[in-house]
Order: sequence, then structure tokens, then C-alpha cells
Amino acid sequence: MRVLMTITPGTGHTYPMVPLAWALQLAGHEVMVASCGPGLALGEAGARTVDVAPGLSLDQMVGKLAQNHPEVAAKLLQEASGVPYLEVVGGAVAAALRLQPEMVDAVIRTAEEWRPDIVVHSPLLTPGIVAAAKLGVPAVQHGFGFVNPSAEMMSQLHADLFEEHGVSLPEARATIDITPPSVVPTEPGMWSMGFVPYNGSGPLPKPLYDLLNRRPESPRIAVTLGSGPVPGEAAVILERILASAPKTDAEFVVVLPRVDLEPFGPLPENVHAFDWVPYSALLAGCSAVIHHAGPGTALGAMVHGLPQVMPAFKGLGRPVVAQAIADRGLGRIAQPDDIGPELLESVIADASIREASAEVRAEIKAMPTPLDIVTRLEELAGA
Repeated sequence: MRVLMTITPGTGHTYPMVPLAWALQLAGHEVMVASCGPGLALGEAGARTVDVAPGLSLDQMVGKLAQNHPEVAAKLLQEASGVPYLEVVGGAVAAALRLQPEMVDAVIRTAEEWRPDIVVHSPLLTPGIVAAAKLGVPAVQHGFGFVNPSAEMMSQLHADLFEEHGVSLPEARATIDITPPSVVPTEPGMWSMGFVPYNGSGPLPKPLYDLLNRRPESPRIAVTLGSGPVPGEAAVILERILASAPKTDAEFVVVLPRVDLEPFGPLPENVHAFDWVPYSALLAGCSAVIHHAGPGTALGAMVHGLPQVMPAFKGLGRPVVAQAIADRGLGRIAQPDDIGPELLESVIADASIREASAEVRAEIKAMPTPLDIVTRLEELAGA
């Protein structure tokens, strides 16, 4: 069976799809990835890749959207008023794709040339759906956690692309949902799959290796606020954490890729900062995590059964993720002024949070594996 994976060029969209790519190849199937920028990370994980837009990344797509349609981009960074979040983000993605016609055409052309038996696509990536429709093969959405936009919604928001190619939605469709059902109930017809962490290739930095091999005398807290710059509210959160660290009976490991920490002044003795680390390896040696409510970060914390503290960020779906985690009892949402020793120590000591986190960790282990999903893909494609 030939499987084409079409992936939005962002790490948060790419990394969750790696375990399924592994499982497909382990089962003897061919996998081709059509993406660009960070979406090509599957090549490092062993898949064949086609660069459909050399040099293009999700950050650049968002930047071009902000330049050409600032009113659309602004909605992503604030709470939508009276408009469902998925409709806001779906409309923004459709608008961003219209600004990248070469990339859209290249995804569809790659599918027509390679002739896959099934297309597995990122959420919201309508070129993958259109390609499957043109070839008459199933289209399977691979979720990245917590929110699952429907193909029906995208076919309406990006109707011009479907009309251009003279197709409608493929009859054979499915959605893979990697969120534990007790956190976000799986909608009827969706396929649950247990989350398998993947955070890129490369060795552990020696300082992190030494740190993780040392048993901490106090709880160790991981801190991550995303993979980009730390502007605005995120900078305020980081300042609060650094100010609280000397007063907190804990050790902090701050991970902020591409961020210059010099403006924040000398780091407290109990704070260790890294540009990038294998996130899952770090969490395996931690007692709790403070994070920006990114889906992959939250799911990684669940895999390790860690209590979670989420600053109250706005936009980009973060409130949706944070609220789902808090409702399940896995952690707390915190206003910037609330972040301090009392909050952090109380979350770590909270027996109900630890119990809920252990339950969800066990739930993930019991969910269908990527190999189980391969069997369902074979059935759907008639392979």
C-alpha cells in the first residue's frame, strides 16, 4: 500500500504523525511525505519526502497572512467573539493557503504523480483532501490533539479550491484522534490512537544528560512556552517564574528555543536553561511541567503522568487545551500574578492531580497503537 502524508509545515503538526509513519513502514507499506520546512522532519525519522515549497515554514505562512490579511491573523491571537474557534482557525488556514498557490499545486501534483492508495493529511490541510478526491482514494485526517476540524468545514471555507479542481469530499474518510477520550471525548466515527512522543532526532546535550542522571533533592519542574520567540504575555510569565524560582523548593529546567535570555538578567541557581532538548527525555526526569497549553506539550505531560500548570494565554486554541486539562483535573490554569511558590508547590503536592494524571497515563497506554491504526487504514484502502 502506498501512503501519502501531506503535512502542514510546523513541528506541532509534524511530530504527532511520526509514529504512524513508523508503523506503516514496519508493516511493509510505502510512505511518502509531501510538505516543506519543519514538515520534512519525517525524513529524519526515516520516511521519503518531497519538498513542495523550499524554504517555506508555518511561521512564514502566518507572517504573510498577517501582512496581507491582518484582520484574519488578529483573530487567531485573541478570543473569538461569537465565532467557534475552529471556524476562525479554519478560515485563517484557507486564507493562508490561498497565498501559497505554488505549494498547494505542488501537493496535489505530487499525489497525482505518485498515485497513493490513501492520503493521510494534517488537520485543515485542504490540498491533501482535494488530492485524495481527485484520485478517488480515502482521505484520513491525523489530528494533533484536542481539536478536530471536520473536512466538511474545510470544504466550505476553502470551497474555491474544490471548485477549481472539480471535486467534492472523498466518500471514504476518517479522522485519527490522539487525545485521551476522558480528556476530550472522541466523536462518533473517529479512530482513537494513543499518543507516542517524538521530539526530533539528535543526542541529549551533555549538560542535560548530567542533569537527568542526577536525582534531584527537590521536585524538578520543566518550563516550556513554545518553540518561538517570547513576546508580550509569555515574557511576563517567564519573568514571574524566574522571580519565583529562588523562593520555591524546586529545580527548574527552562526550554526556550531561539530565545535570548540575557534581557532577563542572571538566572537563579536553581534554574537551568536550554535552547532545545528532547522534550520527552526531559519530562521523564521531572515532577511537573509549566507550559503554554500547546497540544503536543500537554499530551507529552500526560504520557509521563505529570501535573500541569498553564498560564492563561489567549488565542491559538490555547484556552481550549488548558480548559480541557483543568476540567480533567490534570492541572491548573494560572493568571500571571498567581504564579509563585505557593501555587507551584501546591500543584505538585495535590493528591487529586497526581491521581488523575496517573489515570490518564494508564488510559493512553491502553489506547489503540499506531500498528492497530495501520490495520484500519488497510481495511479502508482495501489493501
